[in-house]
Amino acid sequence: MNDESWTVRARAGGYSALAAANESHAMDWAVDGLLPATGATVVFGTGSTGKTQFLLWLAAHVAARDENRPKRWLGAKIRAKGQILVLSAEDLREHLFQRIGAIARGMSVAYDDADIDVEDLCNRIHVMPFLSMSSKEFPESNPALFGRGADGGWQPTSMMTHIERFIDDWNAEADAAGRPDDRFVGVILDSAVSMAGFEMAHSEATSNFLFHVNRMPRRQRVFWAIIGHTPKDARKKHEDAAIERLRGSAMWSTTPRAVLELRTAGPTDNIDQALTRYPNILPRDILYLTTAKANSMGADLRARALRRVMDGGFVDISEEFPNIFERSQKSGDVEKNVKKIPLDPKTTWPAVIDLIEKSTQLSESDGKFTRHSVVE
Repeated sequence: MNDESWTVRARAGGYSALAAANESHAMDWAVDGLLPATGATVVFGTGSTGKTQFLLWLAAHVAARDENRPKRWLGAKIRAKGQILVLSAEDLREHLFQRIGAIARGMSVAYDDADIDVEDLCNRIHVMPFLSMSSKEFPESNPALFGRGADGGWQPTSMMTHIERFIDDWNAEADAAGRPDDRFVGVILDSAVSMAGFEMAHSEATSNFLFHVNRMPRRQRVFWAIIGHTPKDARKKHEDAAIERLRGSAMWSTTPRAVLELRTAGPTDNIDQALTRYPNILPRDILYLTTAKANSMGADLRARALRRVMDGGFVDISEEFPNIFERSQKSGDVEKNVKKIPLDPKTTWPAVIDLIEKSTQLSESDGKFTRHSVVE
């Protein structure tokens, strides 16, 4: 046992909280209140919601390095600035390039006070699209980041090790050259389902995976933004709070620094004013972003309503439509809320007896039909 072992340090009082009495420990954010600067942030949502587009849009804001670069993302101050690595096993190279190019060009137009170099921005987003790689380029059977080791335990695969070393080497070179803005500051994983290497409901594998992608990025000073998929029955629960829709998935309930939910507008969301103001959009073009869980002091828990735009970006319309977070009642819900008049037994029983009498044609017989006949 070495002197750095946690058990040795514990006996020596190495984990005392004495420093908390006199020191101020500021939270590290890549985007204030929304995205921690290190560790894993999971972005959940149902299929075809726009999670990949949403994170590529984030990547473009972080990767831009001009003096007049966008200062805010969704109204929050951007603190991280550097290169972004995108790991994808779901999209082809050309599709990702189309999205990134459209976002970069759109940003150069959308921000009047920003002078964005589109080519430089795109050059600072590195894409590893494993579906588009040849067998010579990527000979492995799949891009799983975790797998069972010789002892049966879940551990990083050689692929995860290669990614870790790649970031270490790149950032060491940037530091040595005095170019801190050229460091990798974030990784986007698309997605946990296709690249983690295990079923998302597997709690042991998920715990090991998230422990690793929280501790490794902390050492490297990078964030991992991981795309997760909402449990299958969550689509039926759009009225519930975000945290309720995510129950049953070990991916959100273990150890990520933050969990964001991105969902499209549902039938009870109050989006009529937005659709009237923007007649060319569909309900699916309005999305809700919610912080379902945050383990960081200063987390921004405000819900946000977003409008999808043509260039692949998004516009925050929360202030434009302050009532958009209210629920609109469906006709069925209105009927449920109407107070029903209690039935009067004196009038109900004769009506029931008359109905049964007609249906059984007892009126043609000599017997007298009473409510006791029903019991018998």
